[in-house]
Amino acid sequence: MKLRYQVFAIAIVLACGSKGLFAQRRDIPVPSSCTPSVNKKLQQMIRDHPKRYVENVMVCGIAQKTTVNHGGRHGSHHIITVLVQLPDDGAAKVQIAINDALDGVVKAKPNDQVFAYGQGYITGGAWVAGVHDVHCSTHASADNGWIVVAGVKTPASCSR
Repeated sequence: MKLRYQVFAIAIVLACGSKGLFAQRRDIPVPSSCTPSVNKKLQQMIRDHPKRYVENVMVCGIAQKTTVNHGGRHGSHHIITVLVQLPDDGAAKVQIAINDALDGVVKAKPNDQVFAYGQGYITGGAWVAGVHDVHCSTHASADNGWIVVAGVKTPASCSR
């Protein structure tokens, strides 16, 4: 009897697929302007200082520079340092980590406006936090991510 219920539960999950009860994978629009309130969830994440990643974090600000981390466990990444304005805590530097293999090469020139949406994390060094997974969702608990540099969005869209 117990096995029958387990098989039934697995069948429901498989039937729901990527649009199931646990999947989000929503397309979140890019804000029309960069205001401190866009960085509200980022600010809360920084204050909470979680040990794990935080899904669906949005960032906007002004690019300072782009660097490249070659190779590594997850491949090469372009890292954009962005100066953001937090609603209550003022200016902060965050990094946007773009996986070259998953997202393509994305660069920003100093003073480019940057918006990003993905998985947030706490970092150290020159940055207080970062956002990565700025691509179409690869796991059910996340919305589709993206990065916009000087008005150009990557990826342009996510197929379902």
